Amino acid sequence: MILGDLAKRKISWVNGGGIVLSTRARIARNLHDRYFPSRADASALRDVFDCTVSAVSGIPQFSDASVLKLNALDRIDRHLLMERHLISHEMASLKRTTDEQGVVFTADEKVSIMINEEDHIRIQCLLQGLATNSAYLIASGTEDSLGNVMKFAYSRRYGFLTSCPTNVGTGLRISCLLHLPAMVLTDSIENLLNGIRKARMAARGFYGEGTKPIGDIFQISNSTTLGATGEEIVHRFDRVVRTITRYETEARRKLLKESKHKLEDMIYRAYGILEYARSISSEEAILCLTKIRLCSDLNINLPVNSNHVDQLIFILQPGHLQEISNRALSPEERDIERTRLIRERLFGTGDIKRGKQK
Repeated sequence: MILGDLAKRKISWVNGGGIVLSTRARIARNLHDRYFPSRADASALRDVFDCTVSAVSGIPQFSDASVLKLNALDRIDRHLLMERHLISHEMASLKRTTDEQGVVFTADEKVSIMINEEDHIRIQCLLQGLATNSAYLIASGTEDSLGNVMKFAYSRRYGFLTSCPTNVGTGLRISCLLHLPAMVLTDSIENLLNGIRKARMAARGFYGEGTKPIGDIFQISNSTTLGATGEEIVHRFDRVVRTITRYETEARRKLLKESKHKLEDMIYRAYGILEYARSISSEEAILCLTKIRLCSDLNINLPVNSNHVDQLIFILQPGHLQEISNRALSPEERDIERTRLIRERLFGTGDIKRGKQK
């Protein structure tokens, strides 16, 4: 484990409260004169890695960037990077890694580049809250800078060429992490998800494709990248997300009006579990944290800092816990360590609050 300092740092793109936690813009590109990663040999992929790192070194925003090769990282390191959304779930789950695969990311972690995942290059920008246009402009600007010294695979008919056909065209995926508990509690989430699919959007889990929603947090993204410009995709997506946030806001108002006592009971129970539990899984912890996220919106007065709550949603996961502890932990040890970290970060003490128990 070599990323202990990173695990202890605040995640800059996590928003303190609000329906939209974060926005991501991701652009996929491949070099024009290389086989795509699934068909390229080690030598070609190593050349892609070296060319990308060299090109990135000339971009001012990457002057303080970290460059990591996957084969220098153990499984815990890779899971930490996934939990901070710097690499994909697929990249973190690889049983065997090579020195041709890696990631470059800025000191604030807002801009990163995965190298030799499904495509040669995947540029990503992560920002707080709903910031679709800003995230796209930053990612697009990074792509322009790389394009000045690298030639990307491009077809006049189809646009930019990618390993997966659904990314052909602009290669742009714009997504948001949204907290939608009221839609779930009012049993309207399925209708919403069906409407999203009809609008050519996709709803996925906490870490995107192949993962499930946790704590009523969904990742919403565009499904297609062909047949529209990047600006058109961003505009359409932004409009859909604003519609979703309006529905969620209305559902919260309805719940507060019709089921206030049930809501308060749900939130205070979650608060009590977080305050006094001696062992808790990451999924249960996230479920409780996302419930107390509702405090400010529902005018429920609890002594919690919304930004601390949002940070904990990400750092209570296995990679972070083990990096912070600087050792591999068994599942049982992680569940115990997780409660200690909650008491420390949320309640200001690593011990049971009010000193009632050691």
